[in-house]
Amino acid sequence: MAMHAMTIDPATGLPRGEKPPASTAAVVALVCGILLCLGPFTGIPAIIAGVLGRRAAREFPQTVGGRAMATAGLSLGLINVTLSLIATSFAIWQSLSG
Repeated sequence: MAMHAMTIDPATGLPRGEKPPASTAAVVALVCGILLCLGPFTGIPAIIAGVLGRRAAREFPQTVGGRAMATAGLSLGLINVTLSLIATSFAIWQSLSG
């Protein structure tokens, strides 16, 4: 597209039709959620950042994006913490019974 044909949306400052960039919290939530091998050390920050990212995308939809990314990070963080709790309780149960 020719540069002179591109129009800027005055409300967002972005070219018309462009989505706003993802919030930093959404990116942090997704990255921490993907790191399942570190257990609750990344699961809890993924949950917190996911909630903050979803809130920012809901409150400022014109300037902040990444709602789906924050939701994915939040979900992965919840799975991470759940699996960590299951593994910890299983380990405690094994040590007490055997």
